[in-house]
Amino acid sequence: MKKANFLLSLALAVTVLVAQVGAVFASPASITGTVQSITLETDTNTAVTTVLVTVLEKGATQIVRIGIDSATALGLVTLGGDGNPIINESALGQPIEIDPATVIPDQQEDEHPVGNALAAFFSDILNLDYETIMTAHDNGTGFGVIAQALWLTKKLDGDADLFLAILEAKKSKDYSAFLLEDGTIPQNWGQFKKAVMDGKKGKPGIAVREKDNNGNDNNGNGNGNGQDKDKEKNKDKDKDNNGNGNGNNK
Repeated sequence: MKKANFLLSLALAVTVLVAQVGAVFASPASITGTVQSITLETDTNTAVTTVLVTVLEKGATQIVRIGIDSATALGLVTLGGDGNPIINESALGQPIEIDPATVIPDQQEDEHPVGNALAAFFSDILNLDYETIMTAHDNGTGFGVIAQALWLTKKLDGDADLFLAILEAKKSKDYSAFLLEDGTIPQNWGQFKKAVMDGKKGKPGIAVREKDNNGNDNNGNGNGNGQDKDKEKNKDKDKDNNGNGNGNNK
């Protein structure tokens, strides 16, 4: 039941987030207003010429980029005898309505709505950003698993490194970086999730194995130190025994 509630809550959270950012990626309304300026711009790499149009609407200006064909159809430019575009000065100050489908977006790639939503929702996770999430997705991890891993990371008060460690454990099926309350290692993804989510008194029922500067488990170092102490005690006992033995010989 708890597992079902967890997955349902997570799915609902992601759905709500995507709905919130959906408006940003939806088709915008037509761009209307009066033409303030028309500028021809040619890309030095591609030699493609586009038209930058500044539109004034209700005191606010907006600059959009459209192709030559669209600009010609709108009367913003005309074609000379050589086929090159010429700005139509008479279009300045005239009302215009630009179809958003004809607008050429900036070179910057639009962010994925789900990745963007997850990055925003889990922004309190230290060092986590949109690129980290999308890199995991590009490497073959679905957004469903990513969302679960982020939720578990948050539950463990972890950072971006822990998030990546959880994804790696899920992929490799090696959960040796984590310990259950009884000192054993989770054997699968389901057991790992259950341990994190079912912790007693609000604390996760799982611990992250800490590493020292040499990459060794602290648990291993602790056992080693304990063994050294036992050896020292045994040496002391041996000395005492030797002393008693010498006394008896006398």
